[in-house]
Amino acid sequence: MPDAPIVPAPAEKPDLPHEWIEVAELAAHNLGLGKRLAELSPEHWQLVLASVTDRMRLRGASLPLGWRRTLARQVGRATEEGATARIVALRAKREEIAAHVAHELGLGELAGLSPTDRATVDQQTNETIEGCTPNSPETADCSDADRTMRRLLAEHRALEEQQGDEDNTRLAEEGEGSAPENDA
Repeated sequence: MPDAPIVPAPAEKPDLPHEWIEVAELAAHNLGLGKRLAELSPEHWQLVLASVTDRMRLRGASLPLGWRRTLARQVGRATEEGATARIVALRAKREEIAAHVAHELGLGELAGLSPTDRATVDQQTNETIEGCTPNSPETADCSDADRTMRRLLAEHRALEEQQGDEDNTRLAEEGEGSAPENDA
């Protein structure tokens, strides 16, 4: 068998033609969805994708592998994998903080706590996270926290700020896109 040449796969999928975005916008409009494509609920987005599938097939277009993810990226929808990963990371970091709080309170491992003790740990964890945030209305003195707790809180804050930065970017883009034009 002759050696077949090895062709590297592209790292990123190429963009779809603008026609796909126009079809998606038309589908959303025809379905009575008044929001931008990036703002549609997952359920409404699935309806739009079904309509795009039908419309593109009627036009004789082939549906390339990964076209749904590519279209979602092109219209500014956060990918579900990225959003889910951030939520999971934030929850995991909160659990690390809770485990540290439980240890500091002398309650032991989280898994072995009674419902009452777990509620106490959750309350203290919430107060610690909220109180040690720099822009908190009731800032606590976190200087007595040990090095591990300060690190955990800094990592938690970084994850929250990452989400906040993405939200601010989206809002800024929406503001630019919806600004009234000056006809003067």
